[in-house]
Amino acid sequence: MKEKETVLQKPGYYSFKRCDDIAILRLGEKLLLETTDLSVSKRLLDVLDDVSQNEKIKVLVIINCSEKSGCKNYIDFCRRAIADEFDRKSIHIMSNVFDQIILKIADLKKLAVHADSGEIISLSLSVGLACDYRIVTDDTIYKKTYFDLGLLPNGGGVFFLCKMLGCNTARKILMAGEDIDSKMALELGIVDKVVPHNELEQTAIQVAQQFAERPIRSLSGIKRLINYSMKDLKNYLSFESQELFKAIG
Repeated sequence: MKEKETVLQKPGYYSFKRCDDIAILRLGEKLLLETTDLSVSKRLLDVLDDVSQNEKIKVLVIINCSEKSGCKNYIDFCRRAIADEFDRKSIHIMSNVFDQIILKIADLKKLAVHADSGEIISLSLSVGLACDYRIVTDDTIYKKTYFDLGLLPNGGGVFFLCKMLGCNTARKILMAGEDIDSKMALELGIVDKVVPHNELEQTAIQVAQQFAERPIRSLSGIKRLINYSMKDLKNYLSFESQELFKAIG
């Protein structure tokens, strides 16, 4: 695959490049913990719009930061924000930014492949669920950080899981105390493929290439038909935000 165009958007936040008919978007750790920089998040949303409208791009690969320090920093960040009434707005901003990102991905006119690894918080899970194909490494653990914080799953995760698994199964999974490992995620259908850590990016690009070989009009049309059942996502995210804000105080 010959690289046609490379654009580094914001070191530590995200980077974007296009290789022929496949675009690769890497999400950095700073994007999660420093979402108060709205100029960065706005540019990222513009990038997603550009991908959606670019007829040369057939598939978008979204790769979460592979060197992230796990969910500990996220938990610490939220605990500090909750403890200080003035800082609680940072959680509101984070939630709103990721809601917009997830809506853009779900409404993307291209296929989206998501690749992730390690300890994954509910927001990152939601980003993956908004995509069309999900790949994780064999050491992946979906952490239920909302129990640690006394909050709620956010980013539309409950909405997506209910659509994918049915409300009863989603309820059991979300309310259980145990985290979800890669094996269980694959059995449930939350992810489509589990690979060794050193094969994650290569596999994601290979899957994207396989999708790109198929007629994009057919793939995007199938995606629109499937996503018809997700037309209430925007209203759900608004309701979820209200409930989250109640939990925060």
